[in-house]
Amino acid sequence: MNETTPGPRLQRRALVVIGLFLVIMVIFASGAAVGALTYAWLTPAPTTPVQASFINAPAADALPAQPSAGLPTLAPATPATGADPLVLAVSRVTPATVTVIVNDGSSGSGVFIRADGYLVTNNHVVEGGSRFEIIYADGSRVTAELVGAAAEFDLAVLKVADKAPAVAVLGDSGAVAPGSRVAAIGSALGGFRNTVTAGVLSAHNRRLGDLDGLLQTDAAINHGNSGGPLINLAGEIIGINVAVVRGSGTDAAEGLGFSIPSNTVRVVAEQLISNGRVVRPYLGITFEPLNPQLASESGLSVVQGAYVQQVVANGPSAQAGLKVGDAIVALGGQAIDDQHPLPQVLLQYRAGQSLELTVARGDSQFKLTVMLSQRPAA
Repeated sequence: MNETTPGPRLQRRALVVIGLFLVIMVIFASGAAVGALTYAWLTPAPTTPVQASFINAPAADALPAQPSAGLPTLAPATPATGADPLVLAVSRVTPATVTVIVNDGSSGSGVFIRADGYLVTNNHVVEGGSRFEIIYADGSRVTAELVGAAAEFDLAVLKVADKAPAVAVLGDSGAVAPGSRVAAIGSALGGFRNTVTAGVLSAHNRRLGDLDGLLQTDAAINHGNSGGPLINLAGEIIGINVAVVRGSGTDAAEGLGFSIPSNTVRVVAEQLISNGRVVRPYLGITFEPLNPQLASESGLSVVQGAYVQQVVANGPSAQAGLKVGDAIVALGGQAIDDQHPLPQVLLQYRAGQSLELTVARGDSQFKLTVMLSQRPAA
């Protein structure tokens, strides 16, 4: 058989067909790739544990030495008339926000809560330290002593010898609704003193490791922010920044910062200043926050409260008549919900006090009186 060479017109047709085929293949391949990528973005991440980072930072190369002569009196800045409320709020709190340097070279943040020199920070910032230095907003330095620490709340109180240069007010963390604008202030990475980041309050009553009842925010929180304030638009402290979750790979996350609520901070700080330690009242139960699904499964007519999982034999709650499957819906008249979680409300009371519980059992509600005892040593 003799081979023949295709003419120019046939060659062009062949090239067109091949070209169309290649275009179709490229489109198909691109579509498949986009589909796979979209699926990866939209599929929920695996429910594997994520690792939280406590956010103190090394202090070594970040903070220049400053003279320590004289304590400054730092008046809030005076923003222009009509300034953004967040600008006004930050101007009130910044002078009270400090950097905490520990003798081992690590650092964190802190904030003055009393004019007589008391400031609050995280326990993990000061843990293991014996010498503490405070750097004010203007860069001057003074020493501080440890008044007390509560590892179970990750809070600590330090004191400087003289009056505080400025004081921030502890607000009501339970009154701040999710979606409210907030700002975090602290010494990011140890050296970026009084860095301000803004966002919203994302949620109440989050649990992270051994800490529960935490506030969640999407305001950027970085290493070195530990112990610094989370504030509302009124310029009040609503939380003390403690940790951030970032994850990696398919668990990577952004905007997951956590703070200890000011309603917890207030009680713990008062006890540390008065007694050097915190004595927690004891109900003698284990529980989990109630939600609609759990309420439905348990035959309860309420959807908020603390669902009782276990009642300790001969404990205060057992003696009062509380049972597994009950839900505590109020303590001392305060409703229990995400913004007022049970441990936080209970912390307002002392061992030896009588406390009225409002309890849901099935479709009914009733009241019990519990005599609180002191939490047993771990």
